[in-house]
Amino acid sequence: MEEKLVREPLYEKLKKRLLVTIETENLRMLPNERELMARFGVSRNTLRRSIFELTKENILQPVQGIGTIVYPVPEIVENSRILIVCDREMTSFQQEVFNLLLFMLNNSRLNTIVLMLDKENVDVNRFDAMLKSCDGVVIDQLCSYSPVILERIRKTGKKMVCLRWRPDPPGIPFVAENVCEGFYRLARHLIELGHTRIAYIGNSEDRRRMPGLKKAFQENGLELDPCLTFHLEKGYREEGYQATDALLKTGRRFTAVIAHSDICALGVEERLLIAGYRIPEEISVTGFDNLQESASYPIPLTTCCGDPEQMIHEAIAYLFSTRNSGMTLEKVVDPRLIIRKSTAQVPER
Repeated sequence: MEEKLVREPLYEKLKKRLLVTIETENLRMLPNERELMARFGVSRNTLRRSIFELTKENILQPVQGIGTIVYPVPEIVENSRILIVCDREMTSFQQEVFNLLLFMLNNSRLNTIVLMLDKENVDVNRFDAMLKSCDGVVIDQLCSYSPVILERIRKTGKKMVCLRWRPDPPGIPFVAENVCEGFYRLARHLIELGHTRIAYIGNSEDRRRMPGLKKAFQENGLELDPCLTFHLEKGYREEGYQATDALLKTGRRFTAVIAHSDICALGVEERLLIAGYRIPEEISVTGFDNLQESASYPIPLTTCCGDPEQMIHEAIAYLFSTRNSGMTLEKVVDPRLIIRKSTAQVPER
């Protein structure tokens, strides 16, 4: 008597294909439903049944506001306590990212503990006590390059991730934007508009910004003029204002300014407008960070930035899950050039 052939359900076949994809592509999080349906040529019901089965097997875990996480790590679950470590001197952009981070952690049903400290003078006893009470740590940009902070977290074995900064010690998990690429795109944008007399008002020793600027200039047979370069320590608004004042007093011709950050660019715009210059008819200005108010500056600002929501999304997904405990997160997000009214073709002389 012939054995009756039993067809394997389609959702079981899809389960196996998903497991192979997870393994070969080293996924921490599944793509969205639409992408998976198109990729595997299955219906929504089949896909959801496969994900349901893999969830029952503790291979996947849907997380509200994030997506479907791969291989959940048991120490980070819903209602876990996440410590946010941030410096007392937050920039405007960091404040915006901080608010968004709190919102997204809350949506993921994670509890947050905020520790605001002086990264140069860390109270290690209090810091260690806070570390004991949390399940994972998110470190903001300024605190991400504090060796004291990083080392004390590492000693606890708690999961941590640096947000918006790639720390110097290798092996520290991070998700950050490609600032070098951002400044390359800003400089290239101005050069494509015909600008060759471009001033830079920012930190001239910045290892992330300067290579991108120099690359764009060199590709077009140009050099960054040291006489049009004004070094800033932190890139604050008042620094941008004062540096622009010093630039104007040199009497040297320039048709565009690349500022260290959006908040610095606001100081640049303010000084130029007070001096009677028209932006962008006479001088173009760019920033970096895409502050919320950038679109409503005196002249809406051309800027560049990695997507903060995407970076936070990656950080939270990493806290929830990784394929095995020996893996780390090293995610670099490409920035987007956002062109507004502060840049235009170089004015004719």
